[in-house]
Amino acid sequence: MQVELDEKDHKIIQELTENAEQSISSLAEKIKMPRTTVQERIKRLKQIGVIKKFTIQVDHAKLGKPSTAFVLISFEQGATSQKRLAEEIAKLPEVIEAHVITGEWDIIVKVRSESMQTIGSLVVDKLRNMPGVGKTITCVSLAAVKETV
Repeated sequence: MQVELDEKDHKIIQELTENAEQSISSLAEKIKMPRTTVQERIKRLKQIGVIKKFTIQVDHAKLGKPSTAFVLISFEQGATSQKRLAEEIAKLPEVIEAHVITGEWDIIVKVRSESMQTIGSLVVDKLRNMPGVGKTITCVSLAAVKETV
């Protein structure tokens, strides 16, 4: 269900996307609105589900996981459903995102790990052995040009 937002709502979302840590007063000053109005709008955006949560963006390399790859997975009919397979894959600790997609491939996952070797082990030893996984192709990320939370 799509909701109608005005220009002020979009400004609030844009500012919070850039820096969710800023105070309501600072945000209100930037977009030239009363603090209480901004506070009420944020509350409404949360209630209607436009703002799901406030979070942080981490530097994965500093946490010991500098390697990123995307794994395309072909679904093989039989033991499970495509959605159930994606849900099981999403439970793996190295998996950051899992999407059921259209086209030649059925599922795409984003993974992070300490090395390409551990990503290789994830693909060969875990993913390819899961019931429902037909074939995979792994694309290594050389650099993240844009990445949002």
